Amino acid sequence: MPTKPIFIFSLPRAGSTLLQRLLSQHSEISSAPEPWIALPLFYTLKQEGVRAIYGHEALSNAVNGFIDSFPNKREDYLSSAATFLNSMYSLGSESDSIYFLDKTPRYHLIVDELIEAFPDAKFVFLWRNPVAIAASILETWGKGKWNLYMFRVDLYSGMESLVTAFNKYSDRSIAIKYENLVASPESEISRLLLYLGLDNENRIVNEFGSSKKIGAPGRGDPTGQYKYDSISKASIDSWKKVMANQFRRRWAKSYLKWIGGDHLKTMGYDIKVLNSEMDKQPLKYEYLLADIIRNIFGSIYCKYSVEDVRSNKPWRKNIFFTKN
Repeated sequence: MPTKPIFIFSLPRAGSTLLQRLLSQHSEISSAPEPWIALPLFYTLKQEGVRAIYGHEALSNAVNGFIDSFPNKREDYLSSAATFLNSMYSLGSESDSIYFLDKTPRYHLIVDELIEAFPDAKFVFLWRNPVAIAASILETWGKGKWNLYMFRVDLYSGMESLVTAFNKYSDRSIAIKYENLVASPESEISRLLLYLGLDNENRIVNEFGSSKKIGAPGRGDPTGQYKYDSISKASIDSWKKVMANQFRRRWAKSYLKWIGGDHLKTMGYDIKVLNSEMDKQPLKYEYLLADIIRNIFGSIYCKYSVEDVRSNKPWRKNIFFTKN
């Protein structure tokens, strides 16, 4: 029997690997580490954002011209892409699975296309305190050093796309907060399984420490996949030690302002509470000078990087990447 897809939509470092590991323990859910397979199919329709030896803009123009000859044009292309992806998901699933779970954080770039293409799929929006996401990026991929300019497509375009999509498709999806997931995993997993129409299996949470790993080392999230054998609430507040110097705190407050109170409320957060939590933490000087120097480099990097030079992106406005 063909499987149906479940898509987890989140920013990187939002806890999607934890959620994937939990759900994939269910006897009727298969998964694989970050397939990425849908990105090239839907980015074929986009003229910008791809560098390729064949000349992607010319390809996109040609494909879109070809699609114009279809009876239902773009709708037919999306439907055909979904048919292909469904066949791939079925091939990658165990024989008794009802669902295949695709967890690829960069799908925030094609969230609308995926939801349009899969009318029968399930969509899980996973939110996490945005400052905690930034702190986790610094720790995981920056080894504690300032590197957020490298992830501006996630922190800015990704954030905007996900919130907009959730507001548009909330009747077809479910929202989960990372903080609630680690604090009350049984409750949140039960809620998810109800949305999926699956029986609750208590072993999903109880046997997490001995749960199977998804795929081989080097694929997907290196931290959530192989480092953690238990669900801990300690990660909820770990960002406070990371975003402790004056530069990082100023950036964090600027980032929250950029997101805006309405978007944060959609995600389940209060901008005043998040700012208050930062203000309660003592300031430190660790990494301060290095952060300033690396951020200046980051501003230059953003200004002249190939992927941004042709577009007016919000993160290129000034050194702190704010809207105004």
